[in-house]
Amino acid sequence: MNLPSTKLRFQLINNLTENEVKKSNYFIYAHVCSEGVYVGMSSDPVKRFQEHYSNAFNKYSHHYDEKFKGAIRKCSVTLTHYIVAIASSEEIARKKEAAAIEYYSDRLNTIVEINNSGRDYGFKPIGSQIGQIVVLEKKGSTGAGYSRDDSQRKTVTAEIYMDGCKKRLRTIEGQAYPAGLNIECPRDERAKFDVGDKVRINVSISERKGTKYLV
Repeated sequence: MNLPSTKLRFQLINNLTENEVKKSNYFIYAHVCSEGVYVGMSSDPVKRFQEHYSNAFNKYSHHYDEKFKGAIRKCSVTLTHYIVAIASSEEIARKKEAAAIEYYSDRLNTIVEINNSGRDYGFKPIGSQIGQIVVLEKKGSTGAGYSRDDSQRKTVTAEIYMDGCKKRLRTIEGQAYPAGLNIECPRDERAKFDVGDKVRINVSISERKGTKYLV
């Protein structure tokens, strides 16, 4: 299984400009194909799509049977990618994501965020717009463990724990890696588990500013 390129071609809609998008901290995007529309949010939409793609072709992933993963397997070549909104902070991005899911999502979102803002943020139908094309690149090499293939990973048992107000994942004792190493993985995967739950996960070692962690 080959991951998509570290660059991805997006259409900008809802009056977004290339200059605005390239300066943005967070992106609300839509992936569209014959199976429906999937809406998400990320500070790095190219890396996030690689994660979706990796899970779609990994039968051991508990996301393998999700509708969007099935859509990727069926029509990955014909997927069209859109940036529908941008945001300067994660808090604002989550509000816009919830509104975008409510407005655009069609059949492929498993988790539906609640739109408490009551705003539509000026969204317009995707099919009614001709968007400017921009190519976004995956940010940096740190944390890019999703580009590694399974032969470079080891399977470990890890536990869910709370770090402040966030659920995180760390190794436990008696394994190939020391106990307490944090494991970088998608937020929506961690959210499906309770604090104290144990999970089996394929990981590889990485390092950022002298601190080792797993991805």
